[in-house]
Amino acid sequence: MITSLRRSALLSVLIFSLPGLSSVSSAPVEFAFQVDHDPEDNPFSRDIWAELVSPSGRAIRLPAFFDGNDTWKVRARADEKGNYEFVAAEELINRAAIPLNISLRGKDRLRVKDADGMGAAIAIDPRTNRTFVDGFGQPYVPFGGNLPWAESDNPTKFFRENFARFGDIGLNWTRVWMCHWGQLNLDWIEPHHGDPTPLGTLSLDVARTWDDLIAAAESHQLRLQMVLQHHGQYTTFKDTDWADIPWNIEAGGFLNSPKDFFTDPLARKLTRDKYRYIVARWGYSSSVLAWELFNEVMWTNSRRGDAADNAAVAAWHAEMARHLRRYDVHNHLVTTSDDDLTHEMWGAMDYYQPHLYASNMILGVQALPSHGQDMDRPVFYGEVGDNAMISLSDGQRADGFVHPLLAWSGLFGELTHPAQLWYIDVIRQNDRWDELASAARFARASGLLTRDLYQSSTPSVIGGDTVPWRIEPGYYWERGKNPEFELEVDGSEPTQLMEFRRILTDSSAQPPHSFPSRATFKFRSPAATNARLDVARVSNTGGSLIVTLDGKSIVNENWPAATVGSPAPSNLQFEFRLGYGDHTLVLENPHGPDWVDLAGLELGTQVPALVATAKHSRDRTALWIRHRTNLLSPTEDDDLTATRATVQLEDFPSGKWQLTWWDPTSGRASSSNELEQDGGTLSLGTPLIARHAAAWLERIN
Repeated sequence: MITSLRRSALLSVLIFSLPGLSSVSSAPVEFAFQVDHDPEDNPFSRDIWAELVSPSGRAIRLPAFFDGNDTWKVRARADEKGNYEFVAAEELINRAAIPLNISLRGKDRLRVKDADGMGAAIAIDPRTNRTFVDGFGQPYVPFGGNLPWAESDNPTKFFRENFARFGDIGLNWTRVWMCHWGQLNLDWIEPHHGDPTPLGTLSLDVARTWDDLIAAAESHQLRLQMVLQHHGQYTTFKDTDWADIPWNIEAGGFLNSPKDFFTDPLARKLTRDKYRYIVARWGYSSSVLAWELFNEVMWTNSRRGDAADNAAVAAWHAEMARHLRRYDVHNHLVTTSDDDLTHEMWGAMDYYQPHLYASNMILGVQALPSHGQDMDRPVFYGEVGDNAMISLSDGQRADGFVHPLLAWSGLFGELTHPAQLWYIDVIRQNDRWDELASAARFARASGLLTRDLYQSSTPSVIGGDTVPWRIEPGYYWERGKNPEFELEVDGSEPTQLMEFRRILTDSSAQPPHSFPSRATFKFRSPAATNARLDVARVSNTGGSLIVTLDGKSIVNENWPAATVGSPAPSNLQFEFRLGYGDHTLVLENPHGPDWVDLAGLELGTQVPALVATAKHSRDRTALWIRHRTNLLSPTEDDDLTATRATVQLEDFPSGKWQLTWWDPTSGRASSSNELEQDGGTLSLGTPLIARHAAAWLERIN
């Protein structure tokens, strides 16, 4: 580092500027200076640092960044009021610090009138290791959605408008990709957006777009994940951009294969240089929640490769995380996104970031990922969407009906933080902002965004209307073991039911598939009833299905491969009788040759129409109650039959409590009253509920 003994000498010898003072309102504090260089040298590969002194006398050593025309800049977060002073600059060459002769462009002091109101970067709370805190030590709970790229040719205007909308309705999180089609990739410019960047250089026009984007996020107190890479760049089979990426040897680059990105020395060096630039230019901002190394790295060729390929992915993540932290003096978090939370790559990440596109999304956003483990750090879904929801109509999918409901459900999950919506564009196109705003206002008023409500439960519901007990498949194409369930006939929906997957693969395959081929259900039927298994479709190459009830085969189907004039079966129903008493029901695809897609299992027994989930802390509880058949019904609200019931909260603490009910449609509280609790089970009568309602209980001191 630049020592205080060297500081005065460096200032008098190396800096040439007019002494004086300029003023800035707040973040960032920025000094510009000129550095002489050989035109043959690449300024984006230089490692130049600057030292500033804060108003309190604190020395701040920061990486500087090139901004064109021999100009370098250094940015610091304006976390103090008063005068910031530029002291010195140096370049690291082979780990040796070489003082630089520079000329400041402007004054050597800047006066900050107002300190940055966002405080320091979001951090992991050391008291829990599983939650976030902001720069003031208060809980930070991310709640928002993805704005991955602009949907117009004016990204600055797009992000300003949408960040403002997020701020207006109370969202505090978003996620933006450095993608070429969105004019946000520093080293890949599409021809119709400008000239290509020579190898090893970065686009200053794109960088200035990011300047505007970060400033807009700051003005609305919005935290964002900056996604540095996306899977399409380095895959040949999923959303592939490999044929066009400038580093592909076939496009004039130097990589022979997508896998080379993770191992090639030049690719790694250029990536490190780019990441250094990113940190130097935007690391000052507390609006940056995290540097996300990759979007869905599981779709890259390397992650789908062998053990050596996966080891290379993990090593790359460790290297890049270490590199970012070396330059990021403000200590932003580092993450990535992948569906396997046991992968070695997570060892270098600060928090887990899976994505979810399941069949039963209402339950799915509440469930820990099936490949999860004991969560030793924060975890939340960075993307959730309706792609695999077989129960939705085409009209519901088009009008974004389900997305605000996913936001509501995601507030009440087992993960440490809420799920984040992917299809914000559908929300915007269908003007469903008010529905999302209602969830955001409830989350803040109830304490879900401001308190530590991290214990989840599924309270029982008694009374009210009843509906047939139907179990929807949870995950779609998801690896895992053959699940076994012991069902309670109280109608509760534990998140373990997500392990009942839509797809059953061939159990006789060699080598065995990593996907389930069988599901087992054990339950007690309180009365004789009719049951039904629904099958959505069978693979075009054929499949099989055997259903056994208490060891006896009741369905035995073999479907051959589809042919011209004989398409694969779809929308099949298999009815069977359930007697009173204990049962074991097994669904299996015994010999394929390919998969069977299940749509649902109806067990006939009547269960309460309402189902509840809750989040708790010592002095606060938040509740979400939904109607299990009405919630996703395409029927207009006025034509739905509402019901009321009683929610039972077990082991509820004694004392005086304030109960507030929330109407999601109006976006405000519908009633509030005090109640006394003696301990034990607290029974709460609900209002009439057509689709869903919410409430919170707050202890009165």
